[in-house]
Amino acid sequence: MEKVEAVDIRLKNYLKLAGYEKWARSYATVNRGWTLTSNIAESINEVLVLARELPIYDFLEEVRLLFAKWNCENRQQASYTFTPLIGKFYNILKENEALCTHVTVVPATEYVYTVHKK
Repeated sequence: MEKVEAVDIRLKNYLKLAGYEKWARSYATVNRGWTLTSNIAESINEVLVLARELPIYDFLEEVRLLFAKWNCENRQQASYTFTPLIGKFYNILKENEALCTHVTVVPATEYVYTVHKK
């Protein structure tokens, strides 16, 4: 919790307010087996087996790094994909392209933009 507090005291307060039993297995009041998962959750769990033993802050950092890596790999793979869209989705794309000519896009940060209708 000291690491969490060093990053953002609000996060520490949020985790305390939520209750340790909701996010820390060692404080769980019931033994649910933690089995209500989807296939993607199973894939992520498989990769994070060792990370689950870490303190919460270090665990979250491992998750962030994993998702960043996967996102980068998927983006790179997608950039080399040149498959034409089927009719339905091509029409949606063309419609959105026409609609976007009537908006102004203003950057708010490097990754966030505000879109205003003209």
